[in-house]
Amino acid sequence: MFKDVKVGFVSASSSIKRGNKKTIVFIVFVLSLIFMNLVFLPSLINGMMALFVGFVQDYSYGNIVIEPTEDNYYIDDADNVLSKIRSVNGVTAAAKRLEAGASLSYKKKVVGANIYGLVPSDEEYVSLYPYIVKEGEFLGELSRDEIVIGAIIAGTGTGSEIYDNLGEVKVGSLINVTYSNGVEKTYKIKGIHSGGFELTDLSALVHYKELESVLGLEGSKASSIIVKIENGEEESEIKEKIIDVGIKVDVFTWQEKAEVLIKQALQSMGSLNIMSKIISLIVGAALIFIIIYINTLNRKREIGILKAVGISPLSIMISYVFISLFYVSLGIIFGFILFLAIVFYLQMHPIVFYETMKIVPQIDAGMLIQSAVTMIIMAIVAGFIPAWFVARQDILKAIWGR
Repeated sequence: MFKDVKVGFVSASSSIKRGNKKTIVFIVFVLSLIFMNLVFLPSLINGMMALFVGFVQDYSYGNIVIEPTEDNYYIDDADNVLSKIRSVNGVTAAAKRLEAGASLSYKKKVVGANIYGLVPSDEEYVSLYPYIVKEGEFLGELSRDEIVIGAIIAGTGTGSEIYDNLGEVKVGSLINVTYSNGVEKTYKIKGIHSGGFELTDLSALVHYKELESVLGLEGSKASSIIVKIENGEEESEIKEKIIDVGIKVDVFTWQEKAEVLIKQALQSMGSLNIMSKIISLIVGAALIFIIIYINTLNRKREIGILKAVGISPLSIMISYVFISLFYVSLGIIFGFILFLAIVFYLQMHPIVFYETMKIVPQIDAGMLIQSAVTMIIMAIVAGFIPAWFVARQDILKAIWGR
């Protein structure tokens, strides 16, 4: 067996050296494109999934979200809860929020929205709300009769044509807000934020103290507490640590809380990813088989001569498996280089949707290895089958190419 492998390797090396260089370049080029086809679209879909997950973490839930138990509407003694959470090793920041439904009106236009009461100095460390104000400014520590509204509400964001909006409002405009408890307030628009995501751009923000006053709350209460953790820490582990310090409210990781919200979207993207992989594998397998099969059949005479000089059929088959592996290995290498070049370019020039949504391919080492192994297996099969077929033929028929 070892002798056959050695003879097959020498025969393959000789055949490649004597082969047409332009043909070799063409085959390697096509195989590199096949590898690109296997890895690029899945990496792009992974980038879309990462972007969607990022929105959920950056605005709605952080890494961990604390909410009141089912029989309570608010977290009681929220400041004490915050103090305990911030003492947990691995927690970098935490902020309390209040939430209320309201209708916003300007002139004759009325829209519904969720209004969040935030502590501006804390929110800087747990969400991106302070950093996506495109017009005006974010809330200050003394903001009371001021509001920051989403771009869709203002009629300036992508999606405004689909949703009801206030139309002509701008920074400095006065709008009326009627809360779900019947309280009516007039606010000056301090800023307009745009995150490029419906959940953010359909919301409005006021100071925590302002919403606390509107809701008539006494003591320190919160609708939720958003927690950010250190990079590299596992959310599930930090969640257990938070529970261990005596938090008597519900604690969720962002995955648990957002499961219903994004599960369907992630499943759809995951299904699309799987379908693209299957199609790419089928197309890749067919192309690899055709290229190498034709290349091998075109060497019938060479195979006949090898048999005539006493080379065993097994050595011949191993020889063509080596030739196939040579082509595919070079295709994988150059395909990988091409893939990295495109990813680097897209990191510098991301695919932009809705002005703010930037999609960058996500490199998945496991997917790259899986694609490379798949191509190698296909190369072995594609090289072995035609060589086995020709090697079993009569020597004279093989030499004459019949």
